[in-house]
Order: sequence, then structure tokens, then C-alpha cells
Amino acid sequence: MKTSRSFKPGTDHFALARGDRETALRQTRSRLILEGAWKVFARDGLDRATMRAIALEAGCTTGAIYPLFASKEAIYAELLAESLQRLFDHVRAAAERQQESAARLRAGALAFVEYYRTRADEVTLGLYLWHGVRPRGLSRDLDSELNRRLGDTLALLQTAIGSLGEQKPVTARHEVAALFAFLIGALVVNQTGRLKTLGSTLDGIVELHIEALIARLQASSPSS
Repeated sequence: MKTSRSFKPGTDHFALARGDRETALRQTRSRLILEGAWKVFARDGLDRATMRAIALEAGCTTGAIYPLFASKEAIYAELLAESLQRLFDHVRAAAERQQESAARLRAGALAFVEYYRTRADEVTLGLYLWHGVRPRGLSRDLDSELNRRLGDTLALLQTAIGSLGEQKPVTARHEVAALFAFLIGALVVNQTGRLKTLGSTLDGIVELHIEALIARLQASSPSS
């Protein structure tokens, strides 16, 4: 008779069950802390946030936080990493639905804006990494990891730019940096309500900018 792997003789099944339960509890505690921290960071910002305030929002003690997160910066980095992963997935899904380079660039850039349009808290969260206001590094390792995650999303746009007009790699890097700066600026100005004051819309200026960029890149193609 074949023995099920789940009940392999000699295995300490109680220990395995206990380990699974502890892992699940750890994940639940971690998620509650992250959700509580999100509220604190959105309200107070990173500089004024405290572990005590995070613990209060999470419904736990500060002592329960430290085994999971060494500092408020580590919590902030985890939240930002999750946000950047969601951004990457959203932009990649939009770009990969298109076949041609111009369409991929357009779809990817518009998806970037679409993702943040209704996520004001994530724009604010991201500004820390994007050096938008009072930049201050988290730590070398955390900054490096977060920049890598952001780089993954920008690489999607850079690939489309590079193949559009057969741009040199250095040119594509400059172009995607300029596009990123524009998109972030447009999101911030829109969030402050200044675009409405100027009689413009976020969609309007983004689409205008992207179409002008595509036309310029296509015109620079050796075959044009």
C-alpha cells in the first residue's frame, strides 16, 4: 500500500503543523503591522512616524513589531516595495498587450499614470524614493533594492523607446529618465489641483507629451 507523502512514517507531523501555524501567524501579524503603518505614514510621513504609533494602529505592542521589522524604515521599504511590484505588474500587462514599439510605449506610459491616478497615498509614498520632497536615504541596501524595483518598470519603457527609431542604449536611458521625470511631475501637479487651475487635464498633457515623444523618436530613425 502506497503511503501518502503527507503522512510519511517518521515525520513529526505535529511539528510540521506547528511550523505552518507559526508561519501563518507571522504573516498575519506582518500584514496587520504593514496596514497600520500605511495609515501612520499617510498621516504623519516617515520623519514623524513612530513605532509606537504604528503599533497602536496595528493593535499590537512595539515589542511584537521588532522581530518582524527592525525599524520604521524597514516597514516603509516593505510597503514601497509592494507598491512598486504592483506598478510593475500593471505597466507590464498593458505594454505586453501591444505588438508594435510605439503602441507598447504609449500603453506603458499611460498605465504608469493610470496606476497612480487614484492612489494618492502611493504617490506620496513613492516621492520618498523619487527624491520629490526632502529626500533622505533609508539605507544603502534598502535604497538599492527599491531602485532596482523601480528600474524594472522603467526598463519596460526603455525597451520600447530603444526599439522605436533604433535608439542607442545611452539615448534610450536619457529618454526614459526624461519621460519618468515628466510623468512624476504631471502626477504631482495634478494631485495638487494645479492642472485644473491651468485649464488642463492629466490625460490631456500626458497624451500630448507621449505622442510628441513617439513622433520625435520615429523621426530620428535611420530608416526615416
